[in-house]
Amino acid sequence: MKLPDPRRRSHSHKTMRARSAASLAVALAAVVVVPSGVSSTLAAWDDSEWTNATVGTSSFDCGVDTGYAVRAESAFLRGALLGQDLGTVAELEPLVLERSGDDPVVVSPANAVDLGAGDGDPGRDTYARPLVVSALGGIVGLDLTGLTVGLPGTSVGAVNQFGRVQTTGVSTAASGLVDNTGSVLVSADTPPDELPEPARLSLDGILPGIGGVTDAALEVGAVGSQSTLDFCAAALSDEWGDGSVSGVDRDYGIASLDLDVDSPLVAALSDQVDTTVTNLDTAATALTGPNGLISGVIRSSLIGGILPALSLGSFTGTVSITGLDLEGAVEPLLSTPLSDDVVTIDPSTGSISVDLAYLLGDGAGGLNELDPNTELVLNSDVVNDITARAGVLLDGWTTDVIDALRAEIQTATVVIDLATRVSLGSTALVTVDIDSTSTIGQLTGGTASLAVNAALVPGGNLTLLNGLLSPLGLSITGLISTLNGLSGTVLTAVANRVTTSLITPLTTAGTALAAVTAPVVVLLGDVVEALPSVVSLVVNVQPDQPDAPPGSTFEGPTATTSGEFSVSALRVGLLDEVAPGGGVAFVEFATSIAGSNGLPTAS
Repeated sequence: MKLPDPRRRSHSHKTMRARSAASLAVALAAVVVVPSGVSSTLAAWDDSEWTNATVGTSSFDCGVDTGYAVRAESAFLRGALLGQDLGTVAELEPLVLERSGDDPVVVSPANAVDLGAGDGDPGRDTYARPLVVSALGGIVGLDLTGLTVGLPGTSVGAVNQFGRVQTTGVSTAASGLVDNTGSVLVSADTPPDELPEPARLSLDGILPGIGGVTDAALEVGAVGSQSTLDFCAAALSDEWGDGSVSGVDRDYGIASLDLDVDSPLVAALSDQVDTTVTNLDTAATALTGPNGLISGVIRSSLIGGILPALSLGSFTGTVSITGLDLEGAVEPLLSTPLSDDVVTIDPSTGSISVDLAYLLGDGAGGLNELDPNTELVLNSDVVNDITARAGVLLDGWTTDVIDALRAEIQTATVVIDLATRVSLGSTALVTVDIDSTSTIGQLTGGTASLAVNAALVPGGNLTLLNGLLSPLGLSITGLISTLNGLSGTVLTAVANRVTTSLITPLTTAGTALAAVTAPVVVLLGDVVEALPSVVSLVVNVQPDQPDAPPGSTFEGPTATTSGEFSVSALRVGLLDEVAPGGGVAFVEFATSIAGSNGLPTAS
C-alpha cells in the first residue's frame, strides 16, 4: 500500500482513491497464493472479514485498534566521509525500534534510554539514544564539539536520536536538536541564543589547490528532523475514504550553513594597518622635540627673516603632540568583523565566513521550509553576489580605517613652547619665544594661531646693541619688529610640515590597504567557484520523492505495509574525484525514518 506523502511541512497530499480498489484486490488475491500454514498475513482474511473484522469498516478504529507492526529509526549522522564508512563507527549507531503486533519492542542498541518507562501505556514505547560527542573525536574531517555548546534547556542534546512506536500503527523518529517528545527545535524563527555552536566539516584536501587558503570548512549549525507515520489513518483513508489523509508528517530544520575560509591574505589586512600606524607614529615622533622637524621649519623661517650676519641660537623648550592614539583609533576596526550579515570578514582571525543558508535558501528563512530534495546551487550569480559583497565590505573598511586615522590625527594637539636668541657674533641681541597650542585640524585648516615674541635680551644695553647693528642698517627695535612679524610665516611652515608628515601619507596608506584587499576578494571568488566541482548540498532529503540525490534508497510499500518515510535535514555529497574508490560519498545529518509499518495480522 503506497501512501500519499507531504512534499513539505505544510502537509500537501497525493490522492490515492484511484488505487484503493487495485491495492485491495492485490491483498485479497494473496489468499490464493499464500500457503495455508501462513496465517499471520492479510491472506488469512476472507472477503467478509475485510468488511467486518479487525480491519473492516465497521471496526476500523484508529487510535484504539492495536496489533500493527511498527518501526522507527533515527540516525544523527550516516554515510561516508574521507574514506570512512560512518556505518562502522559504533558511536554513531542509529536508534531502531521495532515492534510486531503486541510483541515486546525490540530496541537497538540495547543501551538506549527508555523515556516511556512508567507511562502506563503498554502499547507505546519511547526511547532516546543521544550521541556522545566526546567519543567521536576520531572522525577525520568532522568536529561536532560546537553542537554541545549553548544548548537550549528544553533540548535533550543537539545530536539526539529519538524514537517512539505505538501498536496502534503510529511511529515517530526524530534526530538532531529535538526535545524529549521528538519535536524539532530548529526553525527559521529560532533565536540565535537558543541554538548551539555549529559543527565543522573540513574541506581540506577536498578543494582543488587554491593558493592562500590555510583552512576551509562548511560550518553546519544545529539540525533536526522528524518523521511520523500514522498508518491506520492512512490505510483507512486510502481504502475506504477519499485518499486525502497521508498519515505522514515530515519536518526538518537547519539553523545555519556557512562557508568558512582561513587565509593569511585576510590576516594581512591587519598587518597593513599595523604598518600604517607604525609609520604614522614614527612620523609624529619625528615632528616633536626641540630638534624635531617642526623645530626645524621654525628655525628655517626665523633665519630666513633676518640678515645672514645674524645667527639663531639653539632652541630650548619643547614641541609635543598630545592626544594622538592611532592604534586605539583603528583597534575597533581590526577587532570587529566586517559584515553585511551574509559575508563576514574578520581581520583579527584571518577568516571569511559566507552565509550559504541565506544565499542559497529562502533569504531570511534560510534553508528551512524548502521542497524535498532541494539542491543548493552555487551558480555564477551567487559567486558574483558573494564577491561583490566582499568588495563593498573591504572598500568600506579601507575608507573607515583611513577616516579613523585622519580623525585621530586632526584632533591631536600640537604644543609648541620654544625659546632661542638672535646674536651678532658672540653678542646676544634679543630673545625669541615661539608659542602655539592648536589641533592638527586647526593647523591644516588655517584656523590655528602661533605667536613669535622677540624682546631685548635681559640686561642688554640698548644703545650699545644698536651701535653694533647700525653698520648693518638694523636696530634692536627693527629686529624685534621683524621677528614678531614672522608669526604667519612660521605658522604656515609648521602647518605644511605637519601636513607632509601626517596627512599626505594617508593617501598612500589608503592605496596600500586597497592593494591588500583586492587579493582577498579574488581568493573568496576562487573558493566559491571551486565548491560545485567537489561538493553537492541537498536539504530536506526524502528518498521516496522526486529528484532524490544519487544513492538514496528506501523500502517501498506493499499491499499490507506502508513503506519507509525518511527525511534528512542536510546531505553533503563529495563528488567523484574525492570519493573513496570513485562514485559519490556523502554525509547525511539528522535522518529520521518512520516505517515500514504493517497492518494488523489476523488473529
